[in-house]
Amino acid sequence: MERVYSLSLHDLRISDGRKAIDAIEGLRKHFHIPLTLHLVFDEDLAAQPELSKYLHEHMRTGSLELVFHGLTHTCSKRVSRPLAIFHKYQAEYLDNDAEHRDATRKCFTAMRDTLRMNLGICPPCWLACRENMGLFQSLHPLYIEKLLFLHAPGKRIFSPVLSLGSPSRIEVLFLKILAGILSFSIGMFHLNRVRVAMHVCDLTMEKSRRFFDEKISQLDRRGFRPVLLRELR
Repeated sequence: MERVYSLSLHDLRISDGRKAIDAIEGLRKHFHIPLTLHLVFDEDLAAQPELSKYLHEHMRTGSLELVFHGLTHTCSKRVSRPLAIFHKYQAEYLDNDAEHRDATRKCFTAMRDTLRMNLGICPPCWLACRENMGLFQSLHPLYIEKLLFLHAPGKRIFSPVLSLGSPSRIEVLFLKILAGILSFSIGMFHLNRVRVAMHVCDLTMEKSRRFFDEKISQLDRRGFRPVLLRELR
């Protein structure tokens, strides 16, 4: 089986407008590979016409892919406290809220109609309660992302995520150790599907940027080919 990896940028917001374009362009020019964008739909894409035009143009060429990454990327204090050290109250879909599910359904359906293509779904922090997972499945997306698996229709693909995603230097040290273990397992178990997940906060930290440079170079040396996330299915 061909060995492939995807590079994703998480936590971009529609409301970022021009700032989002600059972040995307910076990564595209740096890596020169297809880029998957995990976009938080915190406002209507039509409210940012420059961003909308940019995304449409590059999606048509196949250099960009959009993934639905929620509406707010925040959750209430009611959710699991033991997991808070991981999600830091950003795991939007741990909240069991019927109104929020309805808003999510409307937004996802509208974006699919506007873009004239299906999208994948990645709940923020790769976490969601049972009721919200049921909603995602009912929307029939291209795939649903979890931390260790990519769930596509009729398939469950084991695909570890190499990620940091913290502005804390101490947390980044721990996350690098975890990513190093995952990197070792890729070679040890001859894994063929790997996700590399950068977050907006990684872009401002030199050590984090260097980490991702090393991981991408390592995957290239191992014979992995960069693809959009939809091509990992």
